[in-house]
Amino acid sequence: MTKRTPVIEIPRNTSTYTSYARWGNSHRESLWSRFNNGVASIGNWFAEKSEDVLGWISLATMAIIVISCIVQVISTWIDDGFWMALLMAFGVCIAGVIAWYVAAIAIVIGVNVVMYGFRFLFWNGWTLLIALILSIGGWAYAAYSSPSYDYTPVAETEVYTPIYDKYCCTAAVLNVRIHPNKTSRVLGTLRNGQVVEVIDKENGFAAIEYNGQRGYASLKYLNKIN
Repeated sequence: MTKRTPVIEIPRNTSTYTSYARWGNSHRESLWSRFNNGVASIGNWFAEKSEDVLGWISLATMAIIVISCIVQVISTWIDDGFWMALLMAFGVCIAGVIAWYVAAIAIVIGVNVVMYGFRFLFWNGWTLLIALILSIGGWAYAAYSSPSYDYTPVAETEVYTPIYDKYCCTAAVLNVRIHPNKTSRVLGTLRNGQVVEVIDKENGFAAIEYNGQRGYASLKYLNKIN
């Protein structure tokens, strides 16, 4: 009988594999936790600074209202005198109080909506990622699902330019009148040999364009040349 070579079993070193797996998991967890904590810290900053921002904006708004009222009173004093400035002071005080209450309500609503909106946006890493995904998805939907219109260039139509008969003046001086009669006002004159285009004919007169307007000259002194 032949003897079989004994097989030496090498024990598996699971400690190294386990340590690498734990290191990988801890590394991944640390990256996510850092990102998550960073996002949450930004959100906490918005929550903590909301009252400060509200105070800064309120103070700036009050300063603008007070300065505007003072400038209005001073300008009235210069233009209309002391008593009108005094009346203006009462008026701007009332208007300033109303403007302040209206501005205060708008400031409180606006600041809280903006600051706490950012607070919820940066609540943690998941809220930020979801908001980014929704924003990108909304942009992609608006960009690619909007109706597209096929542009078909419109063929250019040829502009029709009428061709009129040309006439030559045979008189030494020919009056051009505003109406086709001998008593209407004279616009100007044509000289012997001057060529004009006859647009129309009416009552023995030729309608022509004279200095940018329609005029009439007697057909007796116009000879057709084409």
